[in-house]
Amino acid sequence: MIKRTIPLVLLASLLSLALAACSSSGETPTSTTQPSSPSPVPRAPAEEPVEGEAAGGGEQATGTEVFVSLQDPGGSGAYVFDADEFTFSVGDTITFVVESETEFHTFTVQDLDINVTALGGTTGEATVTLDTAGTFTLICVPHQGQGMVGTITVQ
Repeated sequence: MIKRTIPLVLLASLLSLALAACSSSGETPTSTTQPSSPSPVPRAPAEEPVEGEAAGGGEQATGTEVFVSLQDPGGSGAYVFDADEFTFSVGDTITFVVESETEFHTFTVQDLDINVTALGGTTGEATVTLDTAGTFTLICVPHQGQGMVGTITVQ
């Protein structure tokens, strides 16, 4: 009986370790408690001007604030941006304010030099002036493979 139990315990331990390694984001959590339900990200009117720090070293820029929720299975149930499609005009200055539900996420558009990071339950922001027309791919670096992708179109 014991000879059969030991291999089963070892197999269960290995499977648990493998599942933990596959679902890990590489970040060490600072707390093991999770809120019972994440608070929704407030939405600002699309044309509300705000003051924000420009990417060019401390200058102040006026930008339209755009709120984005970075969602995950520990919160809303799937790896998604809410919203995941954006359209702006060349010359617009935008402040992206991103809030992560329960995991580490990024809001990254390599071609526009946007890279905002947020740990679970925190926010991050970046103010950018969109000088180049085109359609650009938005990704969450650790969750791109799970479909956390969007687009930013600059007309």
